[in-house]
Amino acid sequence: MPTLFLMYHDISDDLGLVEPAHQPYVLAPNVFRRQAGSLARFNLKALTVSEWCSSPNHTRAVALTFDDGHVSNYETALPILSEYGLKATFFITAGSIGIGDTMNWPQIRALYTAGMEIGSHTLTHRPPSTLDDKDLRYELCESRRILEDGLGAPVKSISSPTGFFDKRMCQVAREVGYSALCIGRVGLVPDAGDPYALNRVAVKRALTHERFKKLLSFDPLTLLAMRSQQQLRDLARDTMGVKRYLKIRRVIFDAISAR
Repeated sequence: MPTLFLMYHDISDDLGLVEPAHQPYVLAPNVFRRQAGSLARFNLKALTVSEWCSSPNHTRAVALTFDDGHVSNYETALPILSEYGLKATFFITAGSIGIGDTMNWPQIRALYTAGMEIGSHTLTHRPPSTLDDKDLRYELCESRRILEDGLGAPVKSISSPTGFFDKRMCQVAREVGYSALCIGRVGLVPDAGDPYALNRVAVKRALTHERFKKLLSFDPLTLLAMRSQQQLRDLARDTMGVKRYLKIRRVIFDAISAR
């Protein structure tokens, strides 16, 4: 059966210091707790990315993933996950560990000790499409080296940063020894899906709980609607180019925030 991969970021009530363009990705703790409870009620098994890779067949399951390494992943998400007996994969931007509001090494190790998977979110979080082949390979290799040195354990999975997927990343991830690559394309992941192009659905502040429950039901119309919205954004980005798209997006969100 297909698996639903969900993508989270910060779990926090405080938007005060969050850049406007990132605010849609910050989920309130009470909302995340309610979603965790729904996972339990829907009888969905929560897998790490590596667990999904290690089994060729799955019952109805979800894979919870967190991008960036925000400190709220340790302070807020981990206690809620533990309360409901859920596992998740945390993708860490290796070059930002312990800087600003990101997790430090003791916190990352605590996640790992609690049974969570630690994966790479590259070294600097730059859009892969803006990197040449040499820099892209370095981002994948150096981030894994740093994480493995700090954990004392293998790092097998990686997620593409910024939502701007570049197909070169599939080949490079495979070549340098990762077992899986998660991307930001909306859709379910079939049992026989390519482990180097794992679809994920971003869970944002605007997602209602009713729509979240439809996701947990693997509702095709909900997924189709979300995929269609994403394709429109992809078209705008491809037409403008990544750098111009990001600049315009930042201006729009800054203007909305200033109202």
